[in-house]
Amino acid sequence: MDTSPSFDSLSLSNVNSAVGAFVFEVLARLGVEMVVTCPGSRSTPLTFAASRNPRLETVSFLDERSAAFFALGYAKSKRKPVVIVCTSGTAASNFLPAIVEAQISKVPLIVFTADRPFELRNCSEGQVIDQTKLYGNFVNQFFEIGVPENDISYFDYLRQTLIHVVHRLMGVDSGPCHFNFPFREPLAPEEGKSPVMPADQLLKLASVMIKLTEIAKPSLTTDSLLLEKLSSHRKGIIVVGTFEGSISDAQFIKHLAIISDKLGWPILADALNPVRNHSNSFSHLVTHYDAFLREGQSSKDLIPSAILQIGKLPTSKILRSWIQESGSQRFLFNETYDNIDPLHGCSIPLLGDLEFISESLEKYPSDEDWLSRWDQVEMLYEDAISRELDTIASSFEGKISKLLSTELPEGSAIMIANSMSVRYAESYWGKNNSKNRIFFNRGANGIDGTLSTALGLAHNGLNTLLLTGDLAFLHDTNGLQFANKLKGSLNIILVNNDGGGIFEFLPISKFDSFENYFATPQTVDYEFLAQAFGVQYCKVNGISDLRLRLKEVANKSIRIIEIVTDRSLDIVTHKDLNKIR
Repeated sequence: MDTSPSFDSLSLSNVNSAVGAFVFEVLARLGVEMVVTCPGSRSTPLTFAASRNPRLETVSFLDERSAAFFALGYAKSKRKPVVIVCTSGTAASNFLPAIVEAQISKVPLIVFTADRPFELRNCSEGQVIDQTKLYGNFVNQFFEIGVPENDISYFDYLRQTLIHVVHRLMGVDSGPCHFNFPFREPLAPEEGKSPVMPADQLLKLASVMIKLTEIAKPSLTTDSLLLEKLSSHRKGIIVVGTFEGSISDAQFIKHLAIISDKLGWPILADALNPVRNHSNSFSHLVTHYDAFLREGQSSKDLIPSAILQIGKLPTSKILRSWIQESGSQRFLFNETYDNIDPLHGCSIPLLGDLEFISESLEKYPSDEDWLSRWDQVEMLYEDAISRELDTIASSFEGKISKLLSTELPEGSAIMIANSMSVRYAESYWGKNNSKNRIFFNRGANGIDGTLSTALGLAHNGLNTLLLTGDLAFLHDTNGLQFANKLKGSLNIILVNNDGGGIFEFLPISKFDSFENYFATPQTVDYEFLAQAFGVQYCKVNGISDLRLRLKEVANKSIRIIEIVTDRSLDIVTHKDLNKIR
């Protein structure tokens, strides 16, 4: 008989505990490694079981929203499913923001919500909401698990459902799946009770044939006629936006470089993909498109006959407008059937994987004049913008992005918050060969959960840096409660511009109501905040001081590095830099 905590006498003392133990034993055998729980009564059978399974790491968060975003970050870094567990009621609703992001970004989350049994619903019982399909279309699948039964067919159903879900989550069409577990009391295991089922029998029922997390994703082929049509164009460009595909950064770079070389096309790369951090792999890499496509002549001279879009479009509105007005034939590559064309052009979808395309394309002679045009304008603007940045005395946010792109040690993970942080990164994140990994929550583009997502990345052991504004940071300060449990290192570059810089671009910024109702400055002392949570803190005096701080050896902890900037001045500076000719 197996005497491990998974199936010992305590775990088998009632059917609720047995179901919890069985569920996590199956998941562990399938290759799941991480479970994130939140305190609550109704979820006791699940939390207790997860905490006792020796093959699982189980961590606890007080705040369900922080817990779910932490799981999101960990799943992003590991490319494996993570389980999140909570009790019933509003606790379950607090998972929603992270689930929305996971659905759009196709991050594998297994969501376990505990619930009252059927007889305690719709009768004014406490802590009860309707959790049936609570997350709507933001989960791939929903399963209303029946009240636990001491029946072999019940455990068979659980095992096969879990196998199916993990298998799906490891495919190209990943995302969250929701299990709702109704439990009758007793919720806790009962000491001195006889096992409800022999341990050896439950062990046999928990058998799985293979770790599904070790199975390679299916390779998708692209129609050869479409590839011929693509390669028939000699003056084309490759536009790479946010791409959270099924392959590693190294594989992505390898196949993209081959495609670029075979087609003879330059690459326009957003900062939120690996390309800029692997610049040595590309001969014709373009990063300053947001600046030079504003200039009339350049924007006309560089119109391609074809555009290959990899993943979603970059953030730049200038690039989007130029593409829309170009009249170019567009090819949209994606691993799934998702619509990635917000411009609604007459485009050609390329469903498949990059490896197949890189191997299948024929190589054609490059149009050297075409490549030279792009190289020349890129070099011109790169030199001009670099010179101007060097003359700026203030702590301009664009200089922060430029600094981080060149000063971080190889092997770092960088989480970039939404709003202005991501926009400054697109304009000023420089080419480098650090091979650092870039992470983001650009599915729904929210500023909630940014800190907790970065904590999930760091907990995987990655040397992690979070670049965030003050409002995005304040949205998720509960994540700091995890500081004493964090395994990795997280440095937070807190850009304090006293409000929401992105709103400075809006027409409403000219009106009296702007500052209080849109910019929303906050009177927070971040040093005191850091002390309250027991995390390290320092405040830097400009870019040079920040550079020195980045060279310090990272500790296994959280460190907040605050740098104060002038929100209004930064916007003016950014606009002036975009006028460079």
